[in-house]
Amino acid sequence: MQIVTVARWGALLMFGAAAIGGCKKETPPKAEAPQAAPAAAPAQPEMAKTGEALFKQHCAACHPDGGNIVKPEYTLKAKSLAEHKISTPEAIVKIMRNPESGMTKFDEATIPEKDATAIAKYIMDTFK
Repeated sequence: MQIVTVARWGALLMFGAAAIGGCKKETPPKAEAPQAAPAAAPAQPEMAKTGEALFKQHCAACHPDGGNIVKPEYTLKAKSLAEHKISTPEAIVKIMRNPESGMTKFDEATIPEKDATAIAKYIMDTFK
């Protein structure tokens, strides 16, 4: 009988341990803070940037507000352009492609033709 009692106590202890362990209040896993999804790039029109954006990217450092930090007498203002016989966007692009000393040369690999033309039109429309 003693073996049965020990077996019963053993079974009872195991059942009790399982019952107590099973009744343990479980903590739900910590929820991670939601990660912000990376913003999708906005759809770009055929011309990736406007003349203004291209001007700011390539020209504004030396021509702030249409001025000229290297040669102050050669501004992008309409009066200065006229004095130097620059009256069309094509003339501005020509200077961009083959500038006088002091100005960075912008070949077509650096600024494609349509972008150079957009910059030139922006200059003529903006700095009056």
